[in-house]
Amino acid sequence: LTDQHGRQVQLSGLHGKVVLLTFLDPVCVTDCPLIAQEFRQAGQLLGGDARRVELVAVDVNPLYNELAYTQAFDRQEGLAGVPDWLYLTGSPGRLRQVYRAYGVASETAPGGAMLAHNDVAFVIDQSGHLRQELNFDPGPGTAATKSSFAAELADAATQLVGAS
Repeated sequence: LTDQHGRQVQLSGLHGKVVLLTFLDPVCVTDCPLIAQEFRQAGQLLGGDARRVELVAVDVNPLYNELAYTQAFDRQEGLAGVPDWLYLTGSPGRLRQVYRAYGVASETAPGGAMLAHNDVAFVIDQSGHLRQELNFDPGPGTAATKSSFAAELADAATQLVGAS
């Protein structure tokens, strides 16, 4: 796939890092912006361990697969300057292969632009093995944790970083 900077990325190229992976629709105005913020906050919660974790999103909407869409989403959500953040896209055929590999299903939402999809994140260890699947509802967190899902993501990554 291609990241938001136009570079080719393969999961195998991320070996040595814990990968927190999700799927986002770059034209979504409901859950995806909230999920993106959860990932951004998880990166902040990781503190010094953040350099050993890659935050990755894959474009879940093959109708809006050009880099301009992922880049605009990153700017809108304040992700452009987040270290170790990748927002990946590719051809519709290649994206569908990735969706199948992770069991991500989607359908066109009413109105025809956004895709409704399962809200899920995957925790992948430093060797590229899937360790955990987290299903979530990106609701508000508490002041103590900033966000319950962000804390869950950060905790899962920290456990794997500490195990290496």
